[in-house]
Amino acid sequence: MPVLTPQPTAIGEFPAGAPTQASPRVAYAGFAEASAGLLRPGLLVRWSFYLSVFLIPFSRLYLPGTGDRLGVTRLVQVLLLCAVASQPRVCLRFVPTALLWFLGYAAFRIAEGIGLTPDLAGLWWPSTLEWLEFSLPWVWVMFNLLQFPRLPRAGLWALACGCALCALLHIAGIGEGSVGDGTDGRSTVFGENANVVGTTYAIALIAMVALAMMKTTPWSKRLVLYGMVGLAGGALAKTGSRTAALTLVLGVCLLLIRGRWHQSRTRRIATVVLLSLILGAIAWQIPTVVKRFEKVNASNLYEQEGRVRMMPVLIEIFLRSPIYGTGPDGYRMELTRRAMPYLLRDSRTIVSHNLVLLLLAETGLVGFGLFAPGVLLALRGAWRACPKPAGSLPLALLAPLVIGGAIVSNPTHDLIFWFATAYALAGAI
Repeated sequence: MPVLTPQPTAIGEFPAGAPTQASPRVAYAGFAEASAGLLRPGLLVRWSFYLSVFLIPFSRLYLPGTGDRLGVTRLVQVLLLCAVASQPRVCLRFVPTALLWFLGYAAFRIAEGIGLTPDLAGLWWPSTLEWLEFSLPWVWVMFNLLQFPRLPRAGLWALACGCALCALLHIAGIGEGSVGDGTDGRSTVFGENANVVGTTYAIALIAMVALAMMKTTPWSKRLVLYGMVGLAGGALAKTGSRTAALTLVLGVCLLLIRGRWHQSRTRRIATVVLLSLILGAIAWQIPTVVKRFEKVNASNLYEQEGRVRMMPVLIEIFLRSPIYGTGPDGYRMELTRRAMPYLLRDSRTIVSHNLVLLLLAETGLVGFGLFAPGVLLALRGAWRACPKPAGSLPLALLAPLVIGGAIVSNPTHDLIFWFATAYALAGAI
């Protein structure tokens, strides 16, 4: 099976009934065959892709009485397996180089876990298995499907609709749950971490803004998108996630880098202003995020922010074993004891809220050297897509998550991160 560099040149929108000869906008000969119609995703493949994206915010839903064994994620796995079995040449035709780096890191993490922290297998094995069973194969399939006309844009609509539905349920109180003691007004939905939910809403909002700025989006659909923005923005405000708010702001700013699919500059600015007014009104009505930002100042940063207290501890743990690290999850007890000791009274431990320090503390320079190239290849693919039909959207989806991972979060166990990675690798729209 061929192994490719991280991304092809972006494939633009092709009209229905495209001519049979290979288009000059296709990156290389393999995709010329696809664009010529010799390979086309069938109905099962297309709808498996759409549903896998639509159900991203519902990944923690399970059938009652089955524990965590039978739920939305398992359903998507079955659908993708059926899709791959029906058209393997469509779904698995090419392997992005970044995927090999991620697989190498997962293998190294397992080896380190067996050798250094076998007693913590109950912590590191399920999360690693989730990558191998779902996240990484999903990226592989999406990378290939995003080369076909209309699928990239339809995928964005699937994400927008799924998150709008989840936001509607969240605002209506269906599946909603409070965060912490509930005194700061934060809430989540379907048992997911509030920051993960907020970040998912933020990436969906970036996709909605991009769809609203596309030349080919009719006004009727733009009005629908404005309503979706209101729902997702309101739900994001309820999560109180500052990381999600910053992700949204950075992503929208990156969208303003011109792409061929954008409207004129005047209309682009008008669209952003209108959407900003909608989100500003939401922040005024639901000021949870604003209040959490107001709590942060230089005088109480160390006392109030556990993420700040974690950093020197994680750096010290890394420096004690800089080459191989302490093993998967081997840092958690010490980090909790030194940064948030009160959690130990409830037999709870914390994880790093910084992806870079997590990689270094767990697997040292070797693990970081395996994981980082995959992310850099995805970022390079997103950057190279900017002057092409894809525009700045792949960069706007991925870069805020990567920046957040280097400072205040670990997005690698969130499906929205792998969705953004696949779009960046494909450079597609």
